[in-house]
Amino acid sequence: MNQDKNNASFAYSVNLLRLLLGMKLITKEEYEKIIRISADYYEIKCIYV
Repeated sequence: MNQDKNNASFAYSVNLLRLLLGMKLITKEEYEKIIRISADYYEIKCIYV
């Protein structure tokens, strides 16, 4: 159950990051770095973005 919440939270954050990237408010490098940090935080083993 806890991992389900982590997965959902990670997916939500990825979608927000995509929005920021699309609006050119962050760079591709920042996007990728934040995704790696979020994956570590939410204990995501495989990232499919």
